[in-house]
Amino acid sequence: MAYFLAAGLAVAAAGAALSMTVDHQHRVDHHSGPVDVKYRGDVVVTHKQVGTVAPGGRASTLRCDWSASMSVERHAVAASGTRLVRSIDSEPAISGTRPGWCVTNRHAIRTEIASRSGDMRTHLQALAQQDSDTLRAELDRIHGAQRAG
Repeated sequence: MAYFLAAGLAVAAAGAALSMTVDHQHRVDHHSGPVDVKYRGDVVVTHKQVGTVAPGGRASTLRCDWSASMSVERHAVAASGTRLVRSIDSEPAISGTRPGWCVTNRHAIRTEIASRSGDMRTHLQALAQQDSDTLRAELDRIHGAQRAG
């Protein structure tokens, strides 16, 4: 019985996709022509069970620490038809803690993350901004650093 409980807690503590996605798109100017770029961020939530259950009459230290990060896919299409795809994993965008078991707090955590979707969108936009130099460097390697002619 204890083995199954431990296995269940290990599964509960693992990262899980939240079925929440955030999209961002913009156009990057490059000497080879405009590049349409789309970013799709899938929110990934990790849970960590911390503390212990105390015997009757004592305060429990049991809590669930959680964080939400993004697994981002970048799809860029250059004017030449060149397609550039890149995966970007981010640091946690938001995090928090809730008293009790992670398993019983999953719905509340999802609700909190959904209510902070603006923070997730801002995080994705910051990732897109950071990726701009990488994208331009990839385009320069493909099309050359300067326009010919």
